[in-house]
Amino acid sequence: MVLRQNPFIQDAATGKRVTRWPRAIALYVAIVLLINIGLFILLTTTWSVTEGSASAQLQEGIATAVTIAAVFAWVFWFERRRIQTLGFHRPRRGAVQLLLGMVIGLTMMSIPVLLLWATGVYESAAPEPDSSSGFSALPVVLVLALTLVVQGSNEEILTRGFLLQNLGLQLPGWVAVVLPTLLFTVLHGNTDPITFATIFVYGLFATFVALQQRSLWLICGIHAGWNWALANIYGLAVSGIPPRTNALFFLEASPGAPDWLTGGENGTEGSLIATVMVTMATLVAFLAWRRRGSTTRKDDAARPVNASSAAEEPTTTPAETVSRPTADD
Repeated sequence: MVLRQNPFIQDAATGKRVTRWPRAIALYVAIVLLINIGLFILLTTTWSVTEGSASAQLQEGIATAVTIAAVFAWVFWFERRRIQTLGFHRPRRGAVQLLLGMVIGLTMMSIPVLLLWATGVYESAAPEPDSSSGFSALPVVLVLALTLVVQGSNEEILTRGFLLQNLGLQLPGWVAVVLPTLLFTVLHGNTDPITFATIFVYGLFATFVALQQRSLWLICGIHAGWNWALANIYGLAVSGIPPRTNALFFLEASPGAPDWLTGGENGTEGSLIATVMVTMATLVAFLAWRRRGSTTRKDDAARPVNASSAAEEPTTTPAETVSRPTADD
């Protein structure tokens, strides 16, 4: 698997520096733990809100927005490349892809949820006293979709943007694909085997979508739609985070239904049905990427390239040689 010739990966070489891969990994972990999680903990201790409420989701949105800003700052001031090179070329078309991605993500999670609901594995649940559901919750649910766009985009920008691009330039292809996916999964902090597998396979799916699309627009939308469906459409847990208080429906596992099928406290992501679904989607994404190949699109050829781009420290070994995109690719 060769990633270096992919225009999305080569965008990382358009600045003055490329972040060496050990530093990129260390920075990734530091941003997740210190800024994303750390800021969220700070917000929850200084701004007391009801767990799962719209205000709690706003707190998540603020923490993830600051995380995005930190990545943008590193790319702009240290690597000296344009923010668009993280996967955000052609913003007008990108906005359409973002919305399309939300529909795809919503559909992907609706398949296992509706299947489990239709077969009686899930059943309708009575909303909590401070919760809102049905038509009355629709305005809040639509607004909360924006916070989930920020939250989902944060993980894609950091993992499939910054980390994948830098590792893809410097490491063997499969290592550059699997290592960010593994870090992404581990840092979710969920040790349930099925949930872990679902998140890991989703990470592979997201990687292949980004490589096939040569941008992050679509996968940011898919990630947002995925989380929005679970949290605010069906009122289920997301990666072990308890259900929110604003949802169109509230579902729960039927009494006696096994956790491997319902997902238990982890929500539908902990269901084997979801694991199978995302595995099939990953296979489709992989084949679509391989079919497209690594050749440059006509519009990719127009992307500006800084010929002086180099790693932050000079490299001389063939394994670390970075291929530069040219107009002829």
